[in-house]
Amino acid sequence: AGGAALVDVRTGRILGLVSKPSYDPNQLSGGYGKGQIRDAFNKMAGDILKPALDKTVSGAYPPGSTFKPFTALAALEMGLVDRRASVNCRGFIRVGRRIFRCTQSHGATDLHKAIAESCNIYFYRLVTDYGLTMDMIAEMGLRYGFGKRTGLGINAESSGRMPTRAWMTLRNKGQFRLGFTLNAALGQGATTVNVLQLALAYAALANGGTLYQPQLVRAIETAGGAVVQEFSPRVRRRIKLDGHHRRLIHRALYGGANEVGGTSYKARIAGVDIVGKTGSAQVSHRFRAGGDLYFNRDHAWFAGYGPSATPEVAVVVLIEHGGAGGKHAAPVAFEIIEAWQKLKEKDEKEAEDRRREP
Repeated sequence: AGGAALVDVRTGRILGLVSKPSYDPNQLSGGYGKGQIRDAFNKMAGDILKPALDKTVSGAYPPGSTFKPFTALAALEMGLVDRRASVNCRGFIRVGRRIFRCTQSHGATDLHKAIAESCNIYFYRLVTDYGLTMDMIAEMGLRYGFGKRTGLGINAESSGRMPTRAWMTLRNKGQFRLGFTLNAALGQGATTVNVLQLALAYAALANGGTLYQPQLVRAIETAGGAVVQEFSPRVRRRIKLDGHHRRLIHRALYGGANEVGGTSYKARIAGVDIVGKTGSAQVSHRFRAGGDLYFNRDHAWFAGYGPSATPEVAVVVLIEHGGAGGKHAAPVAFEIIEAWQKLKEKDEKEAEDRRREP
């Protein structure tokens, strides 16, 4: 189960949107009789993977480490951290009586390494040592469209959630704990997004700060190909994005996919030019009858864009309870970009052939 989105970073136009598992809409059309409709609805209602839920716009999930670039931008903009500053990752950090863990001991870790190799401790330290607050994180997230509907205009779109200190305090009987901010820095806890939101946010990172409203229809044409009406891209917001900060994040995302040690390095496909961030988002632990641990596994994420030098598309892949993002979501994203590259090359060749025709 899961979803994937591919959007044009220059326009916000949706090039691909897929939710799995799906269902056959013909069975619900009425053409096969009431019995077929009843059986189809009963089957969907009883499927624990929820085929009736559009995972790309209606589902809301913790983004996990795919949110780290936005946490880093918040710290950079507030002047709390220098790109050369490093922390020592020993694999865990103790805060009060709780231990917050990393995936491994990364040793000396700066901003670049923290994103490329996904070091949790670096981001925890931004909160405990450098003064990054939940409201700083939330303010940056809201800029990039998290916590609000994208404006797609179809289906029951989820707005996700971008929690603030006041929101967390209200929902925890007037109590606010540092752990809430530590979770928020990693895209965990109360933070949730949908797949399309994340794709548009990464598109904004790629294009220099323009957050688009997603667009499904480019134009209306006659049967002969004449354009009746064309729909221009719609900008939701021009985000203030410091060019130096953007380059820092871009190089770190490049490292995640193209440098040894990067979390998606092993998923690379020769000739596929992409940068991005993996995520393995923890979910609430609930053990199901019969010992089924499927719903106890992390959600696997990958979010990125390409080509690296001149970005054209942004891609996001979510595999529900898929486990490690680098192992399970990243390979799917690389295959999507590979297929897009081949289609682009085919279209360019056909266009060139038409130009050469007498």
